[in-house]
Amino acid sequence: MKLYIPEISDEIRLTADWTFDLYNEDRNSSLMEKIGDVRKVTWGGGNYGSIPCTIPAGAILKVDRIYIRKGNKEYSSLTFHWKGEALPAKMEPDSDWDNLTRTLVPNGKFFKVPRIPIRFWAKLADVNNIEFEKV
Repeated sequence: MKLYIPEISDEIRLTADWTFDLYNEDRNSSLMEKIGDVRKVTWGGGNYGSIPCTIPAGAILKVDRIYIRKGNKEYSSLTFHWKGEALPAKMEPDSDWDNLTRTLVPNGKFFKVPRIPIRFWAKLADVNNIEFEKV
């Protein structure tokens, strides 16, 4: 066994399916949507639930961020871009702010949401289970 610590932008190809805990957190929202996770996305706070998520063998992951700090083991993680995968562009209903009711009210218009790349993070303990080859 050899030790491999990736550089930012290194790419790896999964040589086996990789199953890991996908945490309900805004930085994972694109992958959550891709796999059909219908949980309401949480925005910080640290109390994230997780579900198992599997990325298939052959997928190419690009290292985007590495977070490891002494004394913060529970937050050690890597962030990836899933190369070649994205949420499709779509049209979303638009709304206006109603000052009287303090709510958003549909205005009958739509706006285009561009294609969104799949970006997500996983805890270091899960990342260390990846079977891969360097691209």
